[in-house]
Amino acid sequence: MFLILKNKKEFNLEEVLGINTIDMPKFKEDIVVILGNFDGVHMGHMELINSAIKYAKDRNLKTLLYTFRVLPPKSDNVITTLYEKVDFLNNIIGIDYVYIEEFNDVKDLEPKDFCNQILIEKLNAKSIFCGFNFTFGKNKKGNVEYLLKEFYNVFDINIVEPVMYNSLTKEFKVNKNVEKDFEIVSSTFIKELLEDGKLDKVNTLLGHPYFIMGEVVKGKQLARKLGYPTANLSSRNKKYPKFGVYGVKLIIEGYDNVYYGIMNIGKNPTVENEGLHIETHIFDFDDDIYGKKIKVELLVYIRGERKMNSLDELKNQIKNDIEKWRKISK
Repeated sequence: MFLILKNKKEFNLEEVLGINTIDMPKFKEDIVVILGNFDGVHMGHMELINSAIKYAKDRNLKTLLYTFRVLPPKSDNVITTLYEKVDFLNNIIGIDYVYIEEFNDVKDLEPKDFCNQILIEKLNAKSIFCGFNFTFGKNKKGNVEYLLKEFYNVFDINIVEPVMYNSLTKEFKVNKNVEKDFEIVSSTFIKELLEDGKLDKVNTLLGHPYFIMGEVVKGKQLARKLGYPTANLSSRNKKYPKFGVYGVKLIIEGYDNVYYGIMNIGKNPTVENEGLHIETHIFDFDDDIYGKKIKVELLVYIRGERKMNSLDELKNQIKNDIEKWRKISK
């Protein structure tokens, strides 16, 4: 996959490891363009992406996923940061290019100008794939109805209907009409589930574990004094799950092994009760990894955040949390 950036200086490329970054090419071949924000890259998004990949493969065409660096209304409330989203997309076989657009550069374009200047002139799109609720252009005046009416003879337009999930039967279905007991998979819905601590359902609708990526930073090292050193991540503008303790799996930069541990997300009410703390105790691991990047996948919600009466009580609770997750993860 090749990553195309407009403003490289504003994007910390060091955090996107192993991805080839290129300048905007002048496409001569026809391109299949996949349109959307793709926050979380959930099961609905994957239906869209996989449909486009199959279409392109059948016709020996290249795919380009067009998305945004920041959407202002959602910049502090996203399931995946841009770094996390790009990292995830990089592992999907069949995406040839990911183009990161600057929202402010296109937000005031009339729908017709967006189609002409961006899709045709810049991306050489001959086929486009988008979700049923995709909007674009000034004041969101562009939508799927507009595309089908005004550009039906320019693009091969493919509209992907919503993906729905039935919690009772554990069934996914692609359907235009909502059926009884089915819920539409959306980023908004997944955020609500995160707030409620319903991690199992979050991971089901995502189609992959909810994860956090970041650089390990120095904390106050209280956990080390308690006998349980942690890797601390600085918080970002991101939708975090309900405060509490989670059983996690980790990938550490420069290490081949996959590690397990427990992560605490919250305000450390026993000690500080302020700010946001994201810290992970990694099982059977005590290397110095300050400055290294880690990816933490949240697999199980162990318990909610609560204030302990003493540090000894906190230490015992951490021990119990570790024992509980070790039993589950075996």
